[in-house]
Amino acid sequence: MTIKSLTPEGAAGFESRFRDGLTVIRAKNSSGKTLLLNSIMYALGLEGALKPGKQGVLTTALTRTVKVQGAERPVRQSWIDLEITNGRKTITVRRYPVPPEGIKSDLITVWDGPLLTESRNEASEPRYYYVGRGGTAQNEGGFHNFLARFLGWDLPVVPTYSGKEIPLYLQVLAALFFVEQKQGWSGIVPKMPTQYQIREPLRRSIEFYLRLDIMERARRRSELQQGLTVLRAEYSALRGALDAAAQVSNARVTNPSEFGSAAFYRTVLFGAESGEVDASQVLTVFHQDQWISLEEMILNLQSRISELEEVQRSRLTETEASALNTLLSGARERLRQITLELQSIDDSANMMYMQRGILEKRRRLLEQEQRRYKDIAALENLGAEYSAHAIGHRDCPTCQQSLDGTESLSGAPVLTTSESAALVGHQLETISNVINDAEVGARANEAARGSLEQEAGEVRARIRAIQADLEAEAPHVSVARLQARIAAETRYQELLRLRDSAQVTVNDLLDVQQRSKLVKQELDGLGEEELTAQDAAKLNTWQRELQRLLSIFGFVVFAPREITVDPQGMRPAHGDSDLGFQGSASDGLKLRWAYLLSLVQVSGRMGGCHPGLLMLDGPRMYDVEPTAMQAFLRSCSELQSDSGRAQIILTLSEERGVVEEWLSGCEYEVVHIPDRLLN
Repeated sequence: MTIKSLTPEGAAGFESRFRDGLTVIRAKNSSGKTLLLNSIMYALGLEGALKPGKQGVLTTALTRTVKVQGAERPVRQSWIDLEITNGRKTITVRRYPVPPEGIKSDLITVWDGPLLTESRNEASEPRYYYVGRGGTAQNEGGFHNFLARFLGWDLPVVPTYSGKEIPLYLQVLAALFFVEQKQGWSGIVPKMPTQYQIREPLRRSIEFYLRLDIMERARRRSELQQGLTVLRAEYSALRGALDAAAQVSNARVTNPSEFGSAAFYRTVLFGAESGEVDASQVLTVFHQDQWISLEEMILNLQSRISELEEVQRSRLTETEASALNTLLSGARERLRQITLELQSIDDSANMMYMQRGILEKRRRLLEQEQRRYKDIAALENLGAEYSAHAIGHRDCPTCQQSLDGTESLSGAPVLTTSESAALVGHQLETISNVINDAEVGARANEAARGSLEQEAGEVRARIRAIQADLEAEAPHVSVARLQARIAAETRYQELLRLRDSAQVTVNDLLDVQQRSKLVKQELDGLGEEELTAQDAAKLNTWQRELQRLLSIFGFVVFAPREITVDPQGMRPAHGDSDLGFQGSASDGLKLRWAYLLSLVQVSGRMGGCHPGLLMLDGPRMYDVEPTAMQAFLRSCSELQSDSGRAQIILTLSEERGVVEEWLSGCEYEVVHIPDRLLN
């Protein structure tokens, strides 16, 4: 890494290389050891792991004044360059505490390749990312989204105290590989950032680093619960539509089940044991001071209409028969026209449905493109010149065709980011309006279809009546009897339409219930948040490693074999109680050492995803005895991660000879800061 501050009278800087294994940063107090480690965290945008906000993370040597040529000089520009590798690829990261004109400090520049350790004639085209604002962990332009992918991490979604779900931020995970000096060593477990309002941040971080099944089950449980919420809304909308349709016809729904109730999951809706039910058995109609089933009401109306048709008849005259035949031809022609109109409406509805699907897909793609342009605008606002990653997909946001090989006119005007964002915004607005118009058209089609179906029913009734009259008899009925027959037929057609439309909704309700049962069955199958056998094996291994290190460090307040790891809080415990701390300060410090080192060791051994990095600022707090410090340093030099030796960077103020004595025979590196970090 490289740290540099520029002043009008010259520059002050520091360079260092940290290899795998143990590196001791040795210097007297107030020489810049803490600044060196904090600079690494700042370059990675992880200052939120140190304290809320951005104040006080870096000293004045990088932010205000620095000593150059024996005098304090104002800092005009400062930056931190950091080279990091994931074992397969190396990148170089730069962040400016005091940026040059036109750039802001929340901008992070990334180059592919090791620019600090290898000299290159030409550096790769830089990419720009942002930190310190919303979307850092989720959006393509967010540096922590990029860094998590670079590390091979798929950040889980975890619950917050506000009820929302957010990613397990890198600032929270960093608390288990970085310990700051001032307050970081107090307590027996790492101090976790609280500003993100994550529930049980320590537990979620341990679950992630050890890749416990319980975390995957928690993630799946969250997905299933969200799925039930969506299904509840769908069920509620369908029930509301069914109730509204029934109310219009003076009917109501029988055997209603509340979503999520025991009866909802235990029995089938409406008693449909075979998975199907006739809608006429689901609805009841108020008739003659009582509620009867829709099916019974329809049968009653059929009987009533038949009774009213049984009248005394006489033979038709030739003139009357001719007139009726004319009426019959007209009714049949109208029915044919209605059938064609209904077919046309159905064809239009099917086409509209397909078009809406295409438009919805295009709207989602444009929304994604709009987010990209917001990232680009944010980066440009921070001073980035070019953001290749934000438009690296090389597809047209409108038609999704590849732009590779596409020629452009030389000298043709090119839209700015804001103009491009505005264009995408206009396209999104246009498509949204088209979709809204399509929805209005669909509702109009449904209304027209309902009206035509109603007219078709009336025309069919008229055709039947004319055909009955043409059977050679002409009816002679009273006006009251004729009105009763018309009323009965009208009510009959109304209830038939209710039955047909309700049948679709009832089938949808049964489908929602079936899907809900499957989701609930899987959710119940996950059980409580209990450890699997594999999880228990990992925690047992961690516990044994913790006990082993405590024994090596000389932990005496309890017998090391009596110290366990509580699987609920992931904290050290003694017996059935949490180990608050009941011993000396040095024993508490030894417990912290063992906790951090054993986690790295077990994560590497059991297929976890701890980065294999520990940065420990001032681990010799409380004047712990030299024998314990020697055992701790030797354990650090021997620590293994998943890819070999873990990388441990720690600071000490002891004399050089003392450090060499403690680490005699061990493989390690020492970084000496002779006077001040920045000179």
